[in-house]
Amino acid sequence: MHTLPTIKVLIVDDSALIRQMLSRALSVDPRIEVVGSAKTGVEAVERAVELQPDVITLDIEMPELTGLEALPVLMKSTPARVVMLSSLDDPDTTYQALAAGASDFVVKPRQGVATSLTELSEVMIKKIKTAYRVDPAKRVPAGPAAARGPLRGAESTVVPRAASSLQRVVAVAASTGGPPALERVFSALGPDLPCSYLVVQHLPSGFSQSLARRLANVSGIEFSEASDGSSIKPGRGYVAPHGAHMVVEHGALPRIRLEEGPTLHGVRPAADPLFESAARTFGDRVVGVVLTGMGSDGAAGLVAIKEQGGVTIAQDEATSVVWGMPKAALKAGAVSKVVPLDRIPAEIRRSCRQEVGA
Repeated sequence: MHTLPTIKVLIVDDSALIRQMLSRALSVDPRIEVVGSAKTGVEAVERAVELQPDVITLDIEMPELTGLEALPVLMKSTPARVVMLSSLDDPDTTYQALAAGASDFVVKPRQGVATSLTELSEVMIKKIKTAYRVDPAKRVPAGPAAARGPLRGAESTVVPRAASSLQRVVAVAASTGGPPALERVFSALGPDLPCSYLVVQHLPSGFSQSLARRLANVSGIEFSEASDGSSIKPGRGYVAPHGAHMVVEHGALPRIRLEEGPTLHGVRPAADPLFESAARTFGDRVVGVVLTGMGSDGAAGLVAIKEQGGVTIAQDEATSVVWGMPKAALKAGAVSKVVPLDRIPAEIRRSCRQEVGA
Protein backbone atom coordinates (compact mmCIF):
# COMPACT_ATOMS: atom_id res chain seq x y z
CA MET A 1 0.00 0.00 0.00
CA HIS A 2 1.39 3.38 -1.04
CA THR A 3 1.63 5.86 1.85
CA LEU A 4 1.51 9.59 1.22
CA PRO A 5 4.63 11.53 2.22
CA THR A 6 4.70 13.51 5.44
CA ILE A 7 4.40 17.28 5.01
CA LYS A 8 6.95 19.12 7.17
CA VAL A 9 5.69 22.50 8.40
CA LEU A 10 7.51 25.43 10.02
CA ILE A 11 5.27 27.86 11.94
CA VAL A 12 6.41 31.50 12.06
CA ASP A 13 4.62 34.03 14.27
CA ASP A 14 5.69 36.45 16.97
CA SER A 15 2.75 35.43 19.18
CA ALA A 16 3.28 32.34 21.34
CA LEU A 17 -0.49 31.89 21.54
CA ILE A 18 -0.88 31.86 17.75
CA ARG A 19 2.04 29.44 17.37
CA GLN A 20 0.38 27.14 19.90
CA MET A 21 -3.03 27.41 18.19
CA LEU A 22 -1.57 26.62 14.78
CA SER A 23 0.43 23.67 16.12
CA ARG A 24 -2.67 22.21 17.75
CA ALA A 25 -4.76 22.85 14.62
CA LEU A 26 -2.28 20.99 12.41
CA SER A 27 -1.59 18.14 14.85
CA VAL A 28 -4.96 16.49 14.14
CA ASP A 29 -3.75 15.36 10.70
CA PRO A 30 -1.21 12.49 10.91
CA ARG A 31 0.25 13.43 7.54
CA ILE A 32 1.38 16.86 8.78
CA GLU A 33 4.42 17.22 11.04
CA VAL A 34 5.24 20.55 12.67
CA VAL A 35 9.03 20.41 12.62
CA GLY A 36 9.67 23.74 14.33
CA SER A 37 8.62 27.31 14.98
CA ALA A 38 10.09 30.79 14.86
CA LYS A 39 9.04 34.11 16.37
CA THR A 40 10.89 36.61 14.15
CA GLY A 41 11.66 36.94 10.46
CA VAL A 42 15.38 36.49 11.07
CA GLU A 43 14.81 33.34 13.11
CA ALA A 44 12.43 32.10 10.40
CA VAL A 45 15.18 32.23 7.78
CA GLU A 46 17.66 30.46 10.08
CA ARG A 47 15.19 27.72 11.02
CA ALA A 48 14.00 27.24 7.44
CA VAL A 49 17.56 26.72 6.16
CA GLU A 50 18.23 24.30 9.01
CA LEU A 51 14.98 22.28 8.84
CA GLN A 52 14.16 22.50 5.10
CA PRO A 53 10.38 22.40 5.63
CA ASP A 54 7.93 21.67 2.82
CA VAL A 55 5.56 24.46 3.89
CA ILE A 56 6.04 27.58 6.03
CA THR A 57 3.18 29.48 7.67
CA LEU A 58 4.44 33.06 7.76
CA ASP A 59 3.01 35.97 9.71
CA ILE A 60 3.24 39.35 8.01
CA GLU A 61 3.81 41.59 11.04
CA MET A 62 6.92 40.55 12.99
CA PRO A 63 9.90 42.24 14.68
CA GLU A 64 13.39 42.47 13.12
CA LEU A 65 12.25 41.32 9.68
CA THR A 66 8.61 41.40 8.55
CA GLY A 67 7.02 38.49 6.77
CA LEU A 68 7.00 40.47 3.55
CA GLU A 69 10.75 41.13 3.92
CA ALA A 70 11.54 37.54 4.91
CA LEU A 71 9.50 36.03 2.08
CA PRO A 72 11.97 36.56 -0.80
CA VAL A 73 14.86 35.31 1.36
CA LEU A 74 12.90 32.18 2.22
CA MET A 75 12.02 31.65 -1.44
CA LYS A 76 15.68 31.83 -2.47
CA SER A 77 17.17 29.78 0.34
CA THR A 78 14.61 26.94 0.59
CA PRO A 79 12.15 25.07 -1.66
CA ALA A 80 9.38 25.70 0.87
CA ARG A 81 5.96 26.87 -0.21
CA VAL A 82 4.70 29.75 1.94
CA VAL A 83 1.22 30.26 3.33
CA MET A 84 0.86 33.79 4.69
CA LEU A 85 -1.02 34.56 7.89
CA SER A 86 -2.96 37.64 6.90
CA SER A 87 -4.90 40.29 8.76
CA LEU A 88 -8.27 41.49 7.53
CA ASP A 89 -7.02 45.00 8.27
CA ASP A 90 -4.37 44.92 5.54
CA PRO A 91 -5.45 42.88 2.49
CA ASP A 92 -3.26 44.92 0.12
CA THR A 93 -0.11 43.64 1.85
CA THR A 94 -1.43 40.11 1.46
CA TYR A 95 -1.65 40.59 -2.31
CA GLN A 96 1.92 41.90 -2.34
CA ALA A 97 2.96 38.62 -0.72
CA LEU A 98 1.04 36.57 -3.30
CA ALA A 99 2.67 38.53 -6.12
CA ALA A 100 6.08 37.84 -4.51
CA GLY A 101 5.51 34.10 -4.49
CA ALA A 102 3.42 33.12 -1.47
CA SER A 103 1.28 30.16 -2.48
CA ASP A 104 -1.79 31.12 -0.47
CA PHE A 105 -2.97 32.87 2.67
CA VAL A 106 -5.12 32.29 5.73
CA VAL A 107 -6.87 34.97 7.75
CA LYS A 108 -5.03 35.04 11.05
CA PRO A 109 -7.03 34.19 14.19
CA ARG A 110 -7.20 37.24 16.43
CA GLN A 111 -5.78 37.07 19.91
CA GLY A 112 -8.46 37.44 22.53
CA VAL A 113 -11.19 36.36 20.08
CA ALA A 114 -12.61 32.87 20.42
CA THR A 115 -11.76 30.75 17.39
CA SER A 116 -13.08 27.25 16.81
CA LEU A 117 -10.05 24.95 16.73
CA THR A 118 -11.98 22.52 14.53
CA GLU A 119 -12.70 25.26 12.00
CA LEU A 120 -9.09 26.50 12.12
CA SER A 121 -7.83 22.94 11.66
CA GLU A 122 -10.03 22.39 8.63
CA VAL A 123 -8.89 25.61 6.92
CA MET A 124 -5.20 25.27 7.79
CA ILE A 125 -4.90 21.60 6.79
CA LYS A 126 -6.58 22.26 3.45
CA LYS A 127 -4.28 25.23 2.73
CA ILE A 128 -1.14 23.32 3.79
CA LYS A 129 -1.98 20.33 1.58
CA THR A 130 -2.82 22.56 -1.38
CA ALA A 131 0.42 24.52 -0.97
CA TYR A 132 2.38 21.26 -0.79
CA ARG A 133 1.09 20.36 -4.26
CA VAL A 134 2.64 23.51 -5.73
CA ASP A 135 5.81 22.81 -7.71
CA PRO A 136 8.58 24.79 -5.96
CA ALA A 137 9.71 26.01 -9.39
CA LYS A 138 6.31 27.70 -9.87
CA ARG A 139 6.21 29.60 -6.59
CA VAL A 140 7.17 32.90 -8.23
CA PRO A 141 5.24 33.79 -11.40
CA ALA A 142 7.51 33.94 -14.45
CA GLY A 143 8.02 37.22 -16.21
CA PRO A 144 7.41 40.81 -15.11
CA ALA A 145 5.03 41.49 -12.28
CA ALA A 146 1.71 42.88 -13.37
CA ALA A 147 2.13 45.91 -11.17
CA ARG A 148 5.13 47.00 -13.24
CA GLY A 149 3.06 47.50 -16.35
CA PRO A 150 1.43 45.67 -19.24
CA LEU A 151 2.75 42.31 -20.35
CA ARG A 152 4.28 41.44 -23.65
CA GLY A 153 1.42 41.33 -26.12
CA ALA A 154 -0.37 44.37 -24.77
CA GLU A 155 -1.29 46.51 -27.73
CA SER A 156 -0.87 49.94 -26.22
CA THR A 157 0.41 51.68 -23.12
CA VAL A 158 -1.98 54.59 -23.74
CA VAL A 159 -5.10 54.51 -21.57
CA PRO A 160 -7.91 54.01 -24.11
CA ARG A 161 -11.44 55.28 -24.02
CA ALA A 162 -14.09 53.02 -22.57
CA ALA A 163 -16.15 50.95 -24.98
CA SER A 164 -19.61 52.40 -25.66
CA SER A 165 -21.61 49.21 -26.26
CA LEU A 166 -21.55 45.76 -24.71
CA GLN A 167 -20.78 43.06 -27.26
CA ARG A 168 -19.43 40.22 -25.13
CA VAL A 169 -19.03 39.11 -21.52
CA VAL A 170 -15.72 37.67 -20.30
CA ALA A 171 -16.24 35.35 -17.31
CA VAL A 172 -13.04 34.36 -15.47
CA ALA A 173 -12.50 31.79 -12.70
CA ALA A 174 -9.42 31.26 -10.52
CA SER A 175 -8.40 29.78 -7.19
CA THR A 176 -4.92 28.88 -5.84
CA GLY A 177 -2.38 31.14 -7.55
CA GLY A 178 -5.21 33.21 -8.96
CA PRO A 179 -4.64 36.79 -7.76
CA PRO A 180 -1.21 37.21 -9.45
CA ALA A 181 -2.52 35.44 -12.56
CA LEU A 182 -5.55 37.74 -12.71
CA GLU A 183 -3.29 40.78 -12.40
CA ARG A 184 -1.13 39.56 -15.27
CA VAL A 185 -4.14 38.97 -17.51
CA PHE A 186 -5.89 42.26 -16.82
CA SER A 187 -2.70 44.32 -16.96
CA ALA A 188 -2.65 43.49 -20.68
CA LEU A 189 -6.30 44.43 -21.24
CA GLY A 190 -8.13 47.72 -20.90
CA PRO A 191 -11.53 49.45 -20.96
CA ASP A 192 -11.47 49.90 -24.75
CA LEU A 193 -12.85 46.45 -25.53
CA PRO A 194 -16.63 46.10 -26.12
CA CYS A 195 -16.99 43.62 -23.27
CA SER A 196 -17.41 43.44 -19.51
CA TYR A 197 -15.45 41.25 -17.10
CA LEU A 198 -16.95 39.01 -14.40
CA VAL A 199 -14.44 37.44 -12.00
CA VAL A 200 -14.83 34.62 -9.49
CA GLN A 201 -11.73 34.16 -7.32
CA HIS A 202 -11.97 31.87 -4.31
CA LEU A 203 -11.10 34.18 -1.39
CA PRO A 204 -11.84 34.48 2.33
CA SER A 205 -14.31 37.11 3.49
CA GLY A 206 -13.03 40.68 3.35
CA PHE A 207 -10.62 40.37 0.41
CA SER A 208 -12.73 40.80 -2.74
CA GLN A 209 -12.85 44.62 -2.53
CA SER A 210 -9.07 44.77 -2.28
CA LEU A 211 -8.71 42.43 -5.27
CA ALA A 212 -11.04 44.68 -7.28
CA ARG A 213 -8.88 47.71 -6.41
CA ARG A 214 -5.70 45.92 -7.45
CA LEU A 215 -7.17 44.80 -10.78
CA ALA A 216 -8.33 48.36 -11.43
CA ASN A 217 -4.85 49.71 -10.66
CA VAL A 218 -3.02 47.37 -13.04
CA SER A 219 -5.54 47.52 -15.88
CA GLY A 220 -7.24 50.92 -16.05
CA ILE A 221 -10.55 49.03 -16.07
CA GLU A 222 -13.10 50.25 -13.54
CA PHE A 223 -13.36 47.17 -11.31
CA SER A 224 -15.66 46.91 -8.31
CA GLU A 225 -17.01 44.31 -5.94
CA ALA A 226 -20.28 43.14 -7.46
CA SER A 227 -23.53 44.10 -5.77
CA ASP A 228 -26.98 42.64 -6.24
CA GLY A 229 -28.86 44.29 -9.09
CA SER A 230 -25.83 46.00 -10.64
CA SER A 231 -26.17 46.56 -14.38
CA ILE A 232 -23.39 45.04 -16.49
CA LYS A 233 -21.65 47.79 -18.45
CA PRO A 234 -19.02 47.64 -21.20
CA GLY A 235 -15.45 48.34 -20.15
CA ARG A 236 -16.24 47.49 -16.51
CA GLY A 237 -15.13 44.64 -14.26
CA TYR A 238 -16.97 42.97 -11.38
CA VAL A 239 -15.49 40.71 -8.68
CA ALA A 240 -17.84 38.27 -6.94
CA PRO A 241 -18.05 38.94 -3.18
CA HIS A 242 -17.40 36.24 -0.61
CA GLY A 243 -20.50 34.40 0.59
CA ALA A 244 -22.71 34.62 -2.51
CA HIS A 245 -22.80 33.07 -5.96
CA MET A 246 -22.70 35.70 -8.72
CA VAL A 247 -25.07 35.06 -11.63
CA VAL A 248 -26.23 37.19 -14.55
CA GLU A 249 -29.69 37.64 -15.97
CA HIS A 250 -31.27 39.53 -18.86
CA GLY A 251 -34.08 42.03 -18.42
CA ALA A 252 -34.28 45.44 -20.00
CA LEU A 253 -30.54 45.47 -19.19
CA PRO A 254 -28.23 42.59 -18.24
CA ARG A 255 -27.77 42.59 -14.47
CA ILE A 256 -25.89 40.80 -11.70
CA ARG A 257 -27.72 38.79 -9.09
CA LEU A 258 -26.14 37.55 -5.88
CA GLU A 259 -27.55 34.27 -4.59
CA GLU A 260 -26.95 32.83 -1.12
CA GLY A 261 -27.43 29.22 -2.15
CA PRO A 262 -25.45 26.27 -0.77
CA THR A 263 -21.73 26.08 -1.39
CA LEU A 264 -20.62 24.37 -4.58
CA HIS A 265 -17.26 22.55 -4.75
CA GLY A 266 -16.95 23.67 -1.12
CA VAL A 267 -16.91 27.38 -2.04
CA ARG A 268 -19.26 30.33 -2.40
CA PRO A 269 -18.92 32.08 -4.79
CA ALA A 270 -18.26 29.30 -7.29
CA ALA A 271 -17.56 29.77 -10.98
CA ASP A 272 -20.07 27.24 -12.32
CA PRO A 273 -23.21 29.29 -11.46
CA LEU A 274 -21.67 32.35 -13.13
CA PHE A 275 -20.59 30.48 -16.26
CA GLU A 276 -23.90 28.64 -16.62
CA SER A 277 -26.00 31.79 -16.16
CA ALA A 278 -23.78 33.71 -18.60
CA ALA A 279 -24.28 30.95 -21.18
CA ARG A 280 -28.07 31.10 -20.73
CA THR A 281 -28.15 34.88 -20.87
CA PHE A 282 -25.57 35.74 -23.54
CA GLY A 283 -25.26 32.54 -25.59
CA ASP A 284 -22.34 32.68 -28.02
CA ARG A 285 -21.35 36.15 -26.75
CA VAL A 286 -19.54 34.67 -23.72
CA VAL A 287 -15.79 34.17 -23.36
CA GLY A 288 -15.14 31.73 -20.50
CA VAL A 289 -11.66 31.57 -18.95
CA VAL A 290 -10.40 29.12 -16.31
CA LEU A 291 -7.09 29.97 -14.64
CA THR A 292 -4.90 28.20 -12.09
CA GLY A 293 -6.61 26.58 -9.13
CA MET A 294 -7.31 23.44 -7.14
CA GLY A 295 -10.42 21.37 -7.79
CA SER A 296 -12.94 21.23 -10.63
CA ASP A 297 -14.93 24.47 -10.28
CA GLY A 298 -15.64 26.00 -13.68
CA ALA A 299 -15.58 22.77 -15.70
CA ALA A 300 -19.35 22.25 -15.88
CA GLY A 301 -19.90 25.94 -16.52
CA LEU A 302 -17.35 25.98 -19.31
CA VAL A 303 -19.19 23.05 -20.92
CA ALA A 304 -22.38 25.16 -20.91
CA ILE A 305 -20.56 28.09 -22.54
CA LYS A 306 -19.05 25.86 -25.23
CA GLU A 307 -22.43 24.26 -25.96
CA GLN A 308 -23.86 27.73 -26.60
CA GLY A 309 -21.09 28.51 -29.07
CA GLY A 310 -19.03 30.73 -26.76
CA VAL A 311 -15.23 30.82 -26.60
CA THR A 312 -13.61 28.72 -23.86
CA ILE A 313 -10.00 29.21 -22.73
CA ALA A 314 -7.92 27.40 -20.09
CA GLN A 315 -4.48 28.19 -18.70
CA ASP A 316 -1.86 25.58 -19.56
CA GLU A 317 -0.14 23.30 -17.07
CA ALA A 318 3.31 24.84 -17.43
CA THR A 319 2.21 28.30 -16.22
CA SER A 320 -0.42 27.21 -13.67
CA VAL A 321 0.56 27.20 -9.99
CA VAL A 322 -1.91 24.32 -9.55
CA TRP A 323 -3.29 22.71 -12.71
CA GLY A 324 -6.52 21.45 -11.18
CA MET A 325 -9.38 23.58 -12.48
CA PRO A 326 -8.00 23.95 -16.04
CA LYS A 327 -7.27 20.21 -16.18
CA ALA A 328 -10.81 19.36 -15.04
CA ALA A 329 -12.27 21.64 -17.72
CA LEU A 330 -10.06 20.07 -20.38
CA LYS A 331 -11.00 16.56 -19.23
CA ALA A 332 -14.69 17.53 -19.49
CA GLY A 333 -14.19 18.47 -23.15
CA ALA A 334 -15.07 22.08 -22.38
CA VAL A 335 -11.94 23.87 -23.61
CA SER A 336 -11.40 25.17 -27.13
CA LYS A 337 -8.00 26.76 -26.39
CA VAL A 338 -5.29 25.83 -23.86
CA VAL A 339 -2.65 28.57 -23.74
CA PRO A 340 0.11 29.93 -21.46
CA LEU A 341 -0.88 32.70 -19.06
CA ASP A 342 0.80 35.48 -21.08
CA ARG A 343 -1.18 34.54 -24.20
CA ILE A 344 -4.59 34.64 -22.55
CA PRO A 345 -5.02 38.45 -22.89
CA ALA A 346 -4.43 38.23 -26.65
CA GLU A 347 -7.02 35.45 -26.93
CA ILE A 348 -9.53 37.54 -24.97
CA ARG A 349 -8.86 40.57 -27.18
CA ARG A 350 -9.26 38.52 -30.34
CA SER A 351 -12.52 37.01 -29.12
CA CYS A 352 -13.97 40.32 -27.96
CA ARG A 353 -13.20 42.01 -31.27
CA GLN A 354 -14.84 39.34 -33.38
CA GLU A 355 -18.23 40.36 -34.64
CA VAL A 356 -21.04 38.64 -32.80
CA GLY A 357 -22.20 35.64 -34.79
CA ALA A 358 -18.95 35.50 -36.80
